[in-house]
Amino acid sequence: MLGPGIVATMPAAGRGATWLYSALRPIPQPAHVTTLDPSKISTCSLESMQLHVGDRLQLELLTDSTRSHYYATLIGYVSGHSVLMRTPQVQNLPIPVREGEPVLVRTFSGRHAYTFESRVDRVCRIPYPYLHLAYPAQVQQTLIRGALRVRVNLTATALNAAKQGEALPSALTIADLSISGALLEAEKSLGEVGETLELAFKFLVQPNNYEVKLATPVEIKSVRKTRRERKLDEVFTHGVRFAKLRSTEGLLLQSYIQQVLLDDRSRVV
Repeated sequence: MLGPGIVATMPAAGRGATWLYSALRPIPQPAHVTTLDPSKISTCSLESMQLHVGDRLQLELLTDSTRSHYYATLIGYVSGHSVLMRTPQVQNLPIPVREGEPVLVRTFSGRHAYTFESRVDRVCRIPYPYLHLAYPAQVQQTLIRGALRVRVNLTATALNAAKQGEALPSALTIADLSISGALLEAEKSLGEVGETLELAFKFLVQPNNYEVKLATPVEIKSVRKTRRERKLDEVFTHGVRFAKLRSTEGLLLQSYIQQVLLDDRSRVV
């Protein structure tokens, strides 16, 4: 069984672009969120979002019949004039984008989810592919409150060191996930409250589907036998808390959770 650790191949965010308008800053610590509050939807300016160079943006081309979502990073912006972002890539090639094309941009920062409409003013290919987007007149912001947990369906394994003779890890499913813990579903009980499991799972981080393999100890906080939604069989659900999550692991996990949130806000638990 692998010890606590992480395997990922990630390019340096914003490298070669920090001189434009801002300095690179660390990814902010995640807001503690449980639900999106429809009554907290309002508008704001782009400046008030306090975006940083290298922040992840989701781009949707409104003329694309598939309404696919693409991911890229912010380079910077000139207030009232233009927003610069890297051109999203698919299989290491920039996606085709036409000048004048209307787009929808989404991002997540601090305690808010943001959305704004824009258009592609200029497609640049030198010295690297990037886009000039029209500066938005306003941005829709939605307040997120509580501890951010999102519904997922990730395959995982867990090994309980306290169970003598258990040579192989148990297969399970991660039903929801947050920066501080997870809800595990298994056909049998994985242990008692207070015991430690070695949890291993993997997930993909955009924009280029980097596979992150995470192996970390977790503490069991609750155990229940329950019936699956829309199914007749019963499973054991285990609420667990990450015991020794490293800062790099936390940042990648935060990035994945925000990615899930951007794709589908209804998946917030």
